[in-house]
Amino acid sequence: MPEDFIYLRATTADALPLSTLATQVFLDTYATQGINNALAREVATVYSAEVFERRLRDSAAELWMVEAGGYTVGFVDIAFATSCPVPSVHGAEVSRLYVQRPFLRRGLGRALMAKAEASARARGLDAIWLAAWAGNHGALAFYQSEGFRDIGATEYVINGEGYENRVLCKPMLHDGTQGEWCE
Repeated sequence: MPEDFIYLRATTADALPLSTLATQVFLDTYATQGINNALAREVATVYSAEVFERRLRDSAAELWMVEAGGYTVGFVDIAFATSCPVPSVHGAEVSRLYVQRPFLRRGLGRALMAKAEASARARGLDAIWLAAWAGNHGALAFYQSEGFRDIGATEYVINGEGYENRVLCKPMLHDGTQGEWCE
């Protein structure tokens, strides 16, 4: 882990900076043509501080964040009670792995993913999965470099419009090594 970054388990006191960071990263990634009503509504409902407060109180979720100089610059949101769209996969979901643009390619995503994997193993789970937008080629390449394999597709709907997401899975053994492929 880079030494100039601090990794912390997020608490409800972190809801507002996490919400704001999530909004910024979401818009940087998906609002490449500008802001429309659908994107604005998505941000207002999915990324509000109240949603993050509820999430941080949920015992079936865990959020880890990274700070640099007292500022939140990234986080990972892990869900332990969601169902994978590929029925044979049972494990923890990385529902979001967001790093602020100026801090990309500095090892933060890799370190946050390691936190997610450790949390999943600590709960006795043997796989970790996620869904990533098919158009986010940088994220898909990153996950592949982390040992994830594409195992199918799902759809994310914003304001009635569907967007293809790829379902990626990484099996893990409890000794920290990679297990058999998710099927």
